[in-house]
Amino acid sequence: MVSQQEVISVRVKFSKTGNLMYISHLDLARTMQRIITRAGIDIWYSEGFNPQPRLTFAVPLPVGVESNCELLDFKINSYMSNEEIAKRLSDSFPEEMKVISVYNPEQKFKNIGYIDYTIELYSDKITKESCNLVKELFSKECLITKRTKSGEKQVDISKYIKLVDVEKIDDGMSIHTILTADNENYLNPEYFVGAIRSSLNILKDDEVNEHYSIIRNNMLNFDLKEFI
Repeated sequence: MVSQQEVISVRVKFSKTGNLMYISHLDLARTMQRIITRAGIDIWYSEGFNPQPRLTFAVPLPVGVESNCELLDFKINSYMSNEEIAKRLSDSFPEEMKVISVYNPEQKFKNIGYIDYTIELYSDKITKESCNLVKELFSKECLITKRTKSGEKQVDISKYIKLVDVEKIDDGMSIHTILTADNENYLNPEYFVGAIRSSLNILKDDEVNEHYSIIRNNMLNFDLKEFI
């Protein structure tokens, strides 16, 4: 085995959609470890009494959120082309997980500043006026109760929102938003939806006819450019 200084860093961009959105981050990490082993990729293990494969994910995905931009870093002990890694992973991935690209990373995950989302809310109570109300909601102070390690506190989430574009669709509304995602200022998109739920009085009682979806589109650096 080569030394840690000689290992090769690899980054995998993949999607996680459909029923896999209900898989927790911990379960995803365990599953990915088995997938990489089954794919025959010579992954680098940590040293010590209990060696473990070093898998590092960017900004863990909340349960219930789909994504087209998940990022995973690991190291390999011997050269294998990115194309071969992509093929082996694709052959081993479950149906609702797809390899988008495999490449050698240029930036560290700490440089992720924002995440781009599409959020769709479905309810027969939603009108064009509702869309205007959503834009207005986040254009000023918007207080929500946020759970933190030290307990619950009131937080103004408007300062964590970089962009809000709202469009009326047949069954509800579609929102394109960019939320902060760095370690100090991460905003879970569920808080964004929760603020709309409270303000518009929707998504509360009728779980059959009222529902929503959240999709991660892209991770961005602090300059709002695509993170690579």
